[in-house]
Amino acid sequence: MKKYMTLFKYEMKNIIKDPMNLFMLVFPILMLFICGYLLPAIVNRTADPTSNAKAIAMLLGFMMLLSVGGMFMGAMLGFALLDNRDENILLNIAVTPITLSGYAIFKIIYTYIFAVISNFIMIGGLKLFASDAYTVNYGDSVIGLLDTIQVGHIIVFSFVSALIVPFVAMLLAAFAKNKIEGFAYVKAGGIFIMIPMLLLLNSFQDGKQYIFAIFPNFWSMKALLNLSLNLQSSANLNFWVYMVIGTIYPILLGIFALKVFIKKLT
Repeated sequence: MKKYMTLFKYEMKNIIKDPMNLFMLVFPILMLFICGYLLPAIVNRTADPTSNAKAIAMLLGFMMLLSVGGMFMGAMLGFALLDNRDENILLNIAVTPITLSGYAIFKIIYTYIFAVISNFIMIGGLKLFASDAYTVNYGDSVIGLLDTIQVGHIIVFSFVSALIVPFVAMLLAAFAKNKIEGFAYVKAGGIFIMIPMLLLLNSFQDGKQYIFAIFPNFWSMKALLNLSLNLQSSANLNFWVYMVIGTIYPILLGIFALKVFIKKLT
């Protein structure tokens, strides 16, 4: 345990020194500012009150916050591992008592914790500071997107949604040859953020929603979206069932990705 505490102190110093890693710490506050203040201000000044533009913009902003936390933190961890590989740190660690797999798991754990906190700051902060801005006309009803979401739901979502971190990070670090190629993979991986947004379409409210089940962030996002919009469909599962699947599936993907990463470097 002592060796990991020493390693943790070393990693924290690196986070403060590296601008990219430091951005990881301010990212949730920046996203909360954009989606909680800037987006509503722009929409209120530009959207026609009689159109659906405001509802569409706010729904997309809400869905983006639901999907971006784990993806971003996973990408940051992937870039950090690419840096470690370029500096031969991973090769040196492989012959120490910590081992390569131990080092990777250590970094996954603390990045996962950052992702959980990030999710809670973004969604919890949105509920605390911008609930009124996220009241929209949805169909024939006026819905407060955050009214039916309780703190407990946000906490559970924060933990489950962050489980995508090891899957994103390990695959990025395993297959990208450098950070430039890594950026290209991350841009292509934006599909993890964009595709589940199609859940807002009426055509995906029934059993066709499970077309997106292959995406690990689908399960936690759908659970919170059903609560938010009070979506009623015989194809929908209970909130906790979505969350249980959303826990098991990303963990299995993360284990697979970790094994791929270790195999690539040994």
